[in-house]
Amino acid sequence: MNLPARRGRVLWSVLIVVVLLVGVAVLGSSLLSTSAPSGSGPLGAFAFSTGLAAYDPSLGYVVWLLADGSTWTSAHGQWSDITASAGVPANMVSNSQLTYDGRDGYLLLFGGEAPFVPGYPLHYLDNTWAFEQGQWVNLTATVRGAPAPGRVGVMTYDSEDQYVLMFGGAPNTGSRPGNTTNLTWMYAGGVWSNSSAPAPPPFASPSGSDPFVGFTDDPTDGYVLYYNSLVSCPGRCSITWTYAGGVWTNRTAAIAPSPYLVLLDAFTFDSTSGTVVAESGCESTAGYTCAHDYGTFSFSAGRWTDVTPTTVSTDREDNGFANDPSNSGVILAGGCCWADFSGLSLGWQDVWVYAHGTWTESEPWGGGNPSWWQNNGVWVSFAIALASVTAVVLPARTEGRPGP
Repeated sequence: MNLPARRGRVLWSVLIVVVLLVGVAVLGSSLLSTSAPSGSGPLGAFAFSTGLAAYDPSLGYVVWLLADGSTWTSAHGQWSDITASAGVPANMVSNSQLTYDGRDGYLLLFGGEAPFVPGYPLHYLDNTWAFEQGQWVNLTATVRGAPAPGRVGVMTYDSEDQYVLMFGGAPNTGSRPGNTTNLTWMYAGGVWSNSSAPAPPPFASPSGSDPFVGFTDDPTDGYVLYYNSLVSCPGRCSITWTYAGGVWTNRTAAIAPSPYLVLLDAFTFDSTSGTVVAESGCESTAGYTCAHDYGTFSFSAGRWTDVTPTTVSTDREDNGFANDPSNSGVILAGGCCWADFSGLSLGWQDVWVYAHGTWTESEPWGGGNPSWWQNNGVWVSFAIALASVTAVVLPARTEGRPGP
């Protein structure tokens, strides 16, 4: 091939590569920067881990503290980003718990995790914040008797005894479970106190692995409900305990059989139905492929009932889940994880409501898909692959290799 022809083929190859890569960049940037329609949920903010959610009856909406540090509210299907006015509770998204404090009239946020520094263990915090009248207020310096910093356990309001109840956790050693505690703490009027309740239930599983714990107030039955799937038990067993009047009671034998539920980031009291609702996650294999889904259960009058409907929400963990009277049920949003065609694990960005025995996808962004990548990842990857082949194959032919 003569030199001008060779130069022309190289120029055409470069031009094709540039056009394809520019197209990919434009597609990716436009999809990533797409905003949710007015009044809908926080597209892009529901990422790998959603964060925390709790219903605030004093304000009439669900408050969402998301993984990116933003604060949103939702009610009647309408979403609002109030971060600018609410402020940001620093270092409080990871390793924290959020619940409404009915006695003090605000959402209580406790825990936190210091920014990660490579080469150093995780450092947990003992910060206390309140979400009051639409703003985050740091109470850390004014509260008394706060628990020592550590991995936060579970927390809920105890309407029977009228204080916030926190249970379990782990010391501030940067370690995973295995040295978890089963301490019981109470909070009321700006004071933390360690309960002397005897014989509390176990918090971690016997093997020391992460427990699958559910913890919520059950005002219908007059106690706080505690559930734990002990993954190392023979036959996939679980325990159910209650707390009232400073006393822990093991009800496992009385209510047998108990369901086996996993990844309980969906466990709350539904004020509309007057029952506790628990949505099990999914036991997964490599690549987050669902191996077994244990469904939806309700708890009332000392009994678990399988209420799994035909249509169910997609299995996940680290999602937000809260009582939502505005939707006459409970609301679930975001979380981790689905695996795309390449095996990459990504976060969900959809919203589901469970009401009157039915799961309904109320915010199916992207036609029901969890992110722009699931919608367009195949085409973007194909364009990148085509650009790569063009860049490699066409210029190579100018070096005298066989070809037309």
